[in-house]
Amino acid sequence: LGLLLGLAACDRGAAPTAPPLSTIAGRPAAPPVYTDFDRVAPLFAQRNDTTYLVNFWATWCRPCLDEIPLLLRLSQKYRGRPIRIVLLSLDTKPGDVARIPDYLADAPPDLPTLVLSTPNTDWGRTLDEHWTGALPTTIVYRNELRYVYRRAFRTLPDLEAAVTPLLQ
Repeated sequence: LGLLLGLAACDRGAAPTAPPLSTIAGRPAAPPVYTDFDRVAPLFAQRNDTTYLVNFWATWCRPCLDEIPLLLRLSQKYRGRPIRIVLLSLDTKPGDVARIPDYLADAPPDLPTLVLSTPNTDWGRTLDEHWTGALPTTIVYRNELRYVYRRAFRTLPDLEAAVTPLLQ
């Protein structure tokens, strides 16, 4: 009995694990739409040997749309490596949300994609205290190491420079 109580006490101090990415995100052809940031917050709590690149974008953001082909090229180039690229749309209008699959028509079907249709008011500061909500914004992280890019990536080498330090 003492051994069982001791083992149970050890488990109580363990940090909760985030649900798998596959339960949060969907596919580019049919991304799930969330209205509550708390439902997508676990995306930023993944703790494993994978590097996560989460790109905030919207269909009305021209620099975001220019950046998507680079993200798709990066996902192809690094296929099989421990990196997950996630597209998180911040579109709020139903018509814009409905057009997302068209904008992502060239995306691999396994590219995690989701929509957060809640304006970035308070939740954005939980991810980055300096983020004003400007798009595009990209968060690259692995475990506790996190980089925030509040700008557009213009070239594939520029984008690779953001992720390769976390792949080492």
